[in-house]
Amino acid sequence: MRRLTTALTASVLLALTACGSSETPTVDTKPAPTTTATPSPEEQFLADVEAADFESWKTKEPTSVELTSYATDWCTEFKAGHGVAYVLGDGGLYPNGMDWGTKKGEAQELIVLAVTAYCPEYRDQITQELRDSGTY
Repeated sequence: MRRLTTALTASVLLALTACGSSETPTVDTKPAPTTTATPSPEEQFLADVEAADFESWKTKEPTSVELTSYATDWCTEFKAGHGVAYVLGDGGLYPNGMDWGTKKGEAQELIVLAVTAYCPEYRDQITQELRDSGTY
């Protein structure tokens, strides 16, 4: 009986020693790093436009395709050296459609949103031009 008790005690001690071993895997309690996807220029622009909630579009608003088309065209014109006055005037890129239009102040704000998303390298130039004209 004593031999059995000694054997059991040894087995229990061995099992307990194994449980406390440094080889026991530990659980990492740090949260996994999260990655936030950067929105595309189109996503950023459309979200900013929606947040702007332009008054002149309360009854009828442009489609996403119309808006993003204007945005890319504006950036092309700014790259060519034109400014806001040209784009909204002789450049023929005033944001309006067959059954919707945009008030001038909102059109200028829309251009700033587009430039911020699509061609931010022109943002300072465009906002300065609007400030100089007294509209921004």
